[in-house]
Amino acid sequence: MQYTDDIKYRRRDNEDPRAHYIEESVKVYLMRHPDGRDAWVIDPSCLDGYALDSSLDRPLSEECECGNEADCERVEARMAAAHLPNAHNLLEMLADTLGYTLTKQ
Repeated sequence: MQYTDDIKYRRRDNEDPRAHYIEESVKVYLMRHPDGRDAWVIDPSCLDGYALDSSLDRPLSEECECGNEADCERVEARMAAAHLPNAHNLLEMLADTLGYTLTKQ
């Protein structure tokens, strides 16, 4: 099932020279279900309130189509200083992007 029609945030770096495409990725650690079931659950180490670990050395701008490499590198450096999300931030980001409203049980 594809959700391409429901994409909330689209790349604009090829339309607007200020809209640089800078990418980053975070690790969400999984563990086998503690009840012994062969299923994955979120490892509690992700829930400590600290930023999730990056899976990259730094944010990347290699795929940016802005055409202004110097400006792109400055934005990349600013994004390197931006805080990565913690698990709760990531949950909010996913809900926002997918169009869900969160309620805590």
